[in-house]
Amino acid sequence: MDGGLMAAAPNGRNPNLMTIFKLADRGAFTGIPLTFLNRCRAYQFPAADGAEGFVVDGQLAEAAARLGLTGEAAEGLPETSTPPRIAIYAGEAVGYPYWAYYAHSLLSLGLTFSPIDGRQIVAGALSDYDLLVMPGGFATWGLDRAENLAGIDAAIHAFISAGGAFMGSCGGGFYASDGRPGWLRAIDATPNYTQEYLSTGAAVLGISVSDPVLGRGLPEAIELPYYHGPVYSNSVRAAVSLGHFRNFISESRLFIDNPLAPSLFDREMKNTPAVLSANLGRGKVIIFSPHPEMGEFLRKGIVLEAYVRRFLPIRGFKVMDETLRFFMKEDCAGFRLIYNALVYLGLFERRGDGAISEMEKVSPHELLQLLNELDAAMIASFVRLEALACSETEAMHHLLSAEFGRLKQEWQDVLAGIRTECAAGLVDIRLVDGLVGVLQASLPSLEAPSKPTETLVLTEMPIRLCAAGLRIMRCDNALETSHENR
Repeated sequence: MDGGLMAAAPNGRNPNLMTIFKLADRGAFTGIPLTFLNRCRAYQFPAADGAEGFVVDGQLAEAAARLGLTGEAAEGLPETSTPPRIAIYAGEAVGYPYWAYYAHSLLSLGLTFSPIDGRQIVAGALSDYDLLVMPGGFATWGLDRAENLAGIDAAIHAFISAGGAFMGSCGGGFYASDGRPGWLRAIDATPNYTQEYLSTGAAVLGISVSDPVLGRGLPEAIELPYYHGPVYSNSVRAAVSLGHFRNFISESRLFIDNPLAPSLFDREMKNTPAVLSANLGRGKVIIFSPHPEMGEFLRKGIVLEAYVRRFLPIRGFKVMDETLRFFMKEDCAGFRLIYNALVYLGLFERRGDGAISEMEKVSPHELLQLLNELDAAMIASFVRLEALACSETEAMHHLLSAEFGRLKQEWQDVLAGIRTECAAGLVDIRLVDGLVGVLQASLPSLEAPSKPTETLVLTEMPIRLCAAGLRIMRCDNALETSHENR
């Protein structure tokens, strides 16, 4: 395994050897081993990526079994890695739900985060973080201008130059590029469309990843939502292309009625960079033109807008219902791509400043109170969904009602699960703060009028966030006994 984890003891037992537990890497659509790995890191247990899977401290085998994970005990040299301190930009230029997609993807990987805005950045808050995530939204204009606050762009540039890491999608990709005022110029490339970025469109596209670290555990094609992301030429540049646009899958009219034309994709986007990375000073940047952070529940909304309407009369309820039911939830290929990007950026390596703090735990009282408020909003949102569905055809109404019923039941199950796990005691403060921040931001969206498919996506978002948070809580409670016995 990497780092000598599986080295044999020469001429007898090496006193540094310990019992380790090897977990197989099941690929992009089985994320619970990654959640477990990253929670082991959060508890400062020896845990790392290996050449053939994931490796954790041997005493965690029982905790893994409680979560339904199986593995193999062996002897090896301990290796410790640490989870990065992650800030997600959540200022007005980005807003909800853009940053909530990244919140969901990170929580699904077992990683916590802090939402951060421009004023906090100008005040120096980035010194407490290893990574700044810039979601889609309107960083496209430069943040000083978009937020009407001087100093944000310079502070972010200084953070990266001093050794920080930056990850951006779509608007975050524009922001890291060159060509417009306020942009970071970390990626020495100017998109084909800058100010007129809407000239492309929205779609589901396939990308292929060429870098072995970034592509680990992923299929040859990763299918991702695309919403007017930067289009780059195949020019020679310092920035490295790590993946390219591969194929057009379907147009999208969800949220923005501006579908990408297949002819434009073939003419200007196919085989061009979809993922770029570059150094900026002592720091590193990686950007995605599409949206790996947008879970498959958003793709479900895209499918409902066109594909299902077209094929429901042809293939009937059963096939269309299975199409909706079998989209992934917390285990999406895009999320594995994000995890691999964190590895590529070196964010699990021990920090040189030694800044590894013990996990702080707090009462979940604030979270539980918010969940009570959210539950009432969710009930009202489901009532609105049913009313909106009444205007559909009988067949579409029947299909939507089945989907609503599944989601209502899942929401109640997740809510009960969180309450049960919180009854066990204190909860990681970073998890509580992150969940409270993003769930609080979700409340206005549940009351905003929109089309049935859009209301469905916005209603499912809190379910997905809470389900990912619940998975972390279950991992933590399984690990707690092992932590106490160290």
